[in-house]
Amino acid sequence: MPRTPRRWRALITGTAAALSLLLPQTVAQAAPAGKVDKALLAELAKKGTTDFLVRLKGGADLAAARSATGKAGKAGKAAHVYQAKSTFAAAAQAGLRTLLTERKAAYTPLWIANGAKVTGDAELAAAIAKLPGVESVEPDILLTTPKPTLAKAANPKVNAVEWNIGHIGADRVWNEFGTRGEGVTLGVITGGVQFDHPALAPRYRGRQADGTMDHSYNWYDVRTCATPGGATPCESSEQPGTRLLGVMVGGTDTQAIGVAPGATWMGVNACDDVCPMSALLAAGQWMLAPTDRWGRNPRPDLAPDVITTSWRAVNWENRRDNVGFPRWFGDLLDTWVAAGIFPVLDSGFNESTSCGSAAAPGGYANAYMAGTYGRDLRIWQYSDRGPGQNGEVKPNIATPGAEVVSTEPGNNYGVLHWGPLSASHVAGAVALLWSASPTLYRDVPATRALLDRTAADVNDTSCGGTAAKNNVWGEGRLDVHAAVKAAPATAAGALTGTVTAGGSPLARATVTTAAPGSRTVTTAADGTFRIPRLAAGTHQITVRKLGYGTATGTVTVTAGGTAVHDVTLAAVPTHTVSGRVTGDGTSAAGANVQVAGTGESTTTDADGRYRLTLPAGDHELKVTPTAYPTCAGTATLRTTVTGDTTKDITLPLRQDPFGYTCATGTEPYVAGTDKVAHPEPWVSPRVSLPFSFPFYRGSYSKAWLSAKGYVNFSSERGTPWNDNLPSFQMPHAAIMPFWDDLWLDDRSGIYTKTMGTVPNRTFVVEWRDMTFRNEPGKRLSFSALLHEDGSIGFRYRGVSPDSTDGRNATVGIQGGFHDVSAVEYTSNGNRPAVADGWSLEFTPNGRGLLTGTVLNANDRTPVGGASVKIGDLTTLTTAGDGTFAGLLPPGEHQVTVSKEGFGTVTRQATVRLGERSSADTDLITGRVSADTAAVELVTRGEPAATTTFTLTNLGRAASPYSVAAEATGGWLSVSPVSGELAPGASATITVTGDAAGLAPGTFRTGRLVVRSASAGNPVFHIPASIVAPKHEIAVDAGGTRDSLDAAGHKWTADRAYTAGGHGYLGAQSRTHTATGAIGGTADQELFKTARESQLEYRFDNLPSGVYLVELGFAETRDHRPGQRVFTVMAEGKLAVPGLDVAAEVGVRTATTRRYAVKVTDGQLNLRFVAQRGAPLVNTLRVTERPDKTLP
Repeated sequence: MPRTPRRWRALITGTAAALSLLLPQTVAQAAPAGKVDKALLAELAKKGTTDFLVRLKGGADLAAARSATGKAGKAGKAAHVYQAKSTFAAAAQAGLRTLLTERKAAYTPLWIANGAKVTGDAELAAAIAKLPGVESVEPDILLTTPKPTLAKAANPKVNAVEWNIGHIGADRVWNEFGTRGEGVTLGVITGGVQFDHPALAPRYRGRQADGTMDHSYNWYDVRTCATPGGATPCESSEQPGTRLLGVMVGGTDTQAIGVAPGATWMGVNACDDVCPMSALLAAGQWMLAPTDRWGRNPRPDLAPDVITTSWRAVNWENRRDNVGFPRWFGDLLDTWVAAGIFPVLDSGFNESTSCGSAAAPGGYANAYMAGTYGRDLRIWQYSDRGPGQNGEVKPNIATPGAEVVSTEPGNNYGVLHWGPLSASHVAGAVALLWSASPTLYRDVPATRALLDRTAADVNDTSCGGTAAKNNVWGEGRLDVHAAVKAAPATAAGALTGTVTAGGSPLARATVTTAAPGSRTVTTAADGTFRIPRLAAGTHQITVRKLGYGTATGTVTVTAGGTAVHDVTLAAVPTHTVSGRVTGDGTSAAGANVQVAGTGESTTTDADGRYRLTLPAGDHELKVTPTAYPTCAGTATLRTTVTGDTTKDITLPLRQDPFGYTCATGTEPYVAGTDKVAHPEPWVSPRVSLPFSFPFYRGSYSKAWLSAKGYVNFSSERGTPWNDNLPSFQMPHAAIMPFWDDLWLDDRSGIYTKTMGTVPNRTFVVEWRDMTFRNEPGKRLSFSALLHEDGSIGFRYRGVSPDSTDGRNATVGIQGGFHDVSAVEYTSNGNRPAVADGWSLEFTPNGRGLLTGTVLNANDRTPVGGASVKIGDLTTLTTAGDGTFAGLLPPGEHQVTVSKEGFGTVTRQATVRLGERSSADTDLITGRVSADTAAVELVTRGEPAATTTFTLTNLGRAASPYSVAAEATGGWLSVSPVSGELAPGASATITVTGDAAGLAPGTFRTGRLVVRSASAGNPVFHIPASIVAPKHEIAVDAGGTRDSLDAAGHKWTADRAYTAGGHGYLGAQSRTHTATGAIGGTADQELFKTARESQLEYRFDNLPSGVYLVELGFAETRDHRPGQRVFTVMAEGKLAVPGLDVAAEVGVRTATTRRYAVKVTDGQLNLRFVAQRGAPLVNTLRVTERPDKTLP
């Protein structure tokens, strides 16, 4: 049957120093010290977003509930506790709930522990921690349950009285005291229950007198394993609830295997074999105040009397200093006890006989923990030993738990070794006690004391304690007969009678006594009924049967007596309702057709036909298919009967909570063409999908292909052992055409293929000629078709009537890690599930498809990795090509697209049922760039050197920027260090280098780090250096005297070359001085003078090395472009090609050209080659640069 999910939470530890590097600095600094747990910070740093628990300060006053006396007062304890707890939590959590609502964060208030489960990131956790009423923000820790071991094959012969029942004296209580636990309700918090097991169904509190089921207030799915609203109890893969309840209340008309087969039960499906604490807290508070099936109208008066659960926290290094006893467990147990609910926990998890192995919650002082022994009356090897919390003796008592018969899923029975069955024995014993002695009802301390006092001592002090009370057996072996015998006596009697109609006995009529101490029984074939124990006094009796009028009356029961109440029912007119039931394209043979509110039902024949006899009036029919596997679901419909009626019924397709349905067919086989490299059979290679594939609440661009017969979208990890769906071992977000222990050999292969055109493409994955690891002689082929609209197809070929027909496989689909949705077609069904030429289709009903492409608004390139948040429904991530696709309910949705470095865009999108809608988005971003590739500072004896460069935002969005100087010794600085640039705006950055201690001929290096909100280049580096040259020559070409420039640097007068010095060469050389101002420079006098027609400038006696040559030019005459064009050669190499100053910058405007040159012969030659007109130069500066190298 379906089952609920579990969500794994890795409890990661790390140092505060490491976390401060991983988290944004503002977040790391914002959270008040100590409020946010370090393990949670580490988890947030790794995952970004996760579930966590928030604990608030203070707690409700439960004194009034604890002091309640008398049966009515005790029964009202739960209402007192619920009112006090919920009222206090509403006030204490007001600030938190306001914050979470404003942030649109997902959260669940937990009034039972004055806290909340929240889904969020580190920033939200920090904001929560700053609230004054918050005490702590903690990880949602994991709990786990032990797995049972079958001691013998399933379906053993069930004895009249099983050894465990006889050993604790339960059968003696039934026979001597006339009670089997009637009037007491037992609650189980597990991973699910087969509620219709023949040994459990009669005792389910949701079973109505007419045989129909009402799950409101009786069943709750924390995360829905069955139908929307958690309407029907269901089973998980480990089926713990079925086994627990078998020992508590299991029994049929002819045999009983439960301790209290007269008690009723209710249940919660919290999660699977690993469970977050938040799920247990949600289950625990629902138990205290059950709601209707939609989670509304809480009724604490319907809380169970006893609760047992088999989960506990694990993997703590030291349990003795309370490290292993989180307060959340304590809150839960304290609240239950205050409400008069008896919590029973088990031992038997750690697979260890070590002392101190008793874990939470059983190890808590307020929990009644049961140790485990076997048929040989020896303590079980895996029974946990104490001490528990604060040195408490644990376990409290010991009961059978090894080699015990209990109910198994599938209407079976099994002999089990399982610690939780010990708790079931105690729960049943409490039911017997409270049924036999109402004085003890909901008096937890008195009941514990009585169980302790009447237990049979076992002397074992190997883990401390005494012969009468020790950490192996507790108070000793449970003796429920002795406990009931020693309990305060209560006056009671019996009630019998016969129900007839028209003088004949009436079978299957329901007889109900009203509260308090309500009982419901069904008449036997001879019309008789018997209620063996009712409190002395007057009781109201109601008798019902379909087709007859209802009869009510009163009866007086005397202590020790047997009251007789015979009833005659009058028949009413009836008519025939008949028809044919079909589903999944075929006749629904063997389907159950039930009349709601009555005990009447029938089964369809081989052609799907049914016939019912009903009285006139309105009736509700519920039709449930029994064929397995099938894609047909359950149908509920109303019909009005005024005469004989024909009513054909078509069953809907089975649908999971998300909306995926399945349908069978005979579509043709589709094969792949491209073989996927598969280095090892156990390695799942990753492939890229040709489109963003929408699947449940995700959008996927890659997938892992497992040789075990599934496609996994979340991880390469997996498991060969197939599981029920949803599976929470792995894989998550997976498609499973044939998940089994398959094997990939030389004949096998996985092939892929893409078919179709946009937007109707299909990606095919084919597993060809696969074999089985343990059956290498058997082979089959199958394929999965992933359609661009989110629908999926399975195809099969080469199937035979053996393992290849899926009898041991899992076939279906399931959602992501945090998704409870799945469609399981079959899983280990032990019957044929697929056939040759057969197909299976999965379609997301009730949804529309929203697709889009996210582009960079600057250059129209795709933006991969962008977040696409669609209301509170889901958050998708774009693929590398910027695309996304999501399956959404129809309607208007707010779509928020964002990525670090880009602006955020929020828009509305309309999704229509069954249609494709588009939400293409351009993300704007800054594009901050610098006008220099390097910053080079030169000091000529000054204590510091300064220069500037410019940052410009060429993007379409405003961008903040920062410039950081990184240099050993701190010689480099900038101003300003940060700012914001509007689109098209620029900022001038001043760079200063400290030259203190810098010797001539040496240099220093560093870099500038520029950060901005520029998606394409958010961080870039600019190399920086400061040089103190040993050799430098600056010449004012055409100048007649030495001068200083605006920076205070010296320039020498122009001169003709002489050997051993420097100067110009060229007999025709001349000078020219401009009459007007020179633009583009602060050094007017330097650039007004020029030398023309020179052939060369030569510099002698230069040490070998690299020199920076800076040549200044300004057209001092009124030359038009093209009148003066020349080239400059440095050391025989091209330095300035084809320079036309007038064309490049205009007349009387300065420009400078720089060129690095290597000198090896002691002489630098700068040649000026005329191309048109006379060459010209205004300034020359040659500077030694030890910081540069050239080949």
